[in-house]
Amino acid sequence: MPRSPTMEDVARAAGVSRSTVSRVFQNGGERVSADAMIRIHEAARRLGYVHNLVASGLAQRHGRQLGLLLRDATNPAYGHLHAELHRAVEAAGRTLISVTAFRHDYGTAEVEGLHRLIGQRVAGVFVGTGVTAAEDLAETVSAVPLMIVGRPNEHPRIDSVSYDERAHGRLMAEEIAARGHRRIAVLTAPLLYSRVFDLRSRSLVERCRELGVTTVPVELLPVEQGVVRALEVARAQSLSCIVCPVDYVALDLLRAAAARGIRVPEDVSTVGFDGLGDGLDLIGLATVRLPVAEVAHRAVARMEELLVSAQGDAEGPPTTRAPLARHTEVRGHVVPGRTLSTVPEHLRR
Repeated sequence: MPRSPTMEDVARAAGVSRSTVSRVFQNGGERVSADAMIRIHEAARRLGYVHNLVASGLAQRHGRQLGLLLRDATNPAYGHLHAELHRAVEAAGRTLISVTAFRHDYGTAEVEGLHRLIGQRVAGVFVGTGVTAAEDLAETVSAVPLMIVGRPNEHPRIDSVSYDERAHGRLMAEEIAARGHRRIAVLTAPLLYSRVFDLRSRSLVERCRELGVTTVPVELLPVEQGVVRALEVARAQSLSCIVCPVDYVALDLLRAAAARGIRVPEDVSTVGFDGLGDGLDLIGLATVRLPVAEVAHRAVARMEELLVSAQGDAEGPPTTRAPLARHTEVRGHVVPGRTLSTVPEHLRR
């Protein structure tokens, strides 16, 4: 049977001294650079130095800093989540350190961001992104409590407080069907681009099928071309509504429609998701509003429970059985708007 890895093994793999490894695992990384911290944690993960890595989290958990990996802060949904998490974390007597990845990095920058947060010796990490797979997150962060915020998650070892995107897709499908629409276009994107977009679209299409509404998929990417394709497909196939997976895509579609003399909703209706951008009420965009504040406050409360539990585990006898993660989903609500009307007369059959 192979022997368990030791601190000496980790030090050799990370290119540092044993005393440096000891300071990371036993003293919360005191006087250790962020780069060395990252190398040591990566080496420990590769070698399977799991028990000591978890136990060493005790020193870190006495800290008051929490980390947040955020996706594309230019998106109002992420910007609002950032603000609400800051409020909730400050109310809990802690501080929040955030790292932002951008929309088109497809997960690479997110993993690098997680490494940077770990190097800052945070006590726990929130992940607010729709791209990196939960399995990759679990492999990247093992020394501190990790929680997914905003996006649905079922990983057995990662807690989450999320928006109920399955319900959101179904709610919007019911709203569209209630206005009499029976043939609609749905803008879709690859799973790698956004797991949230994919889940919204799939649940909406499933509910439309149950309601007798025909859906025609239209490739979203690149967005500037995708919205034009949707308008062209809607006109060619006499579709009465275009479903956008997020509000900023719906806004791009409204711009493209205006540039081509296509009236919304007189010629075609459109809807989005998120409901958080400034001025959406003035535009009258029909959308689903995310319950950002409630999700943020629930996430911080659960993180406090995880920190207490993790400290108790580190102080008590070793255990081989990890507790099952808790997954909470919070439902938002439909915001009616002028962009979703009844089917135009010329499209009624």
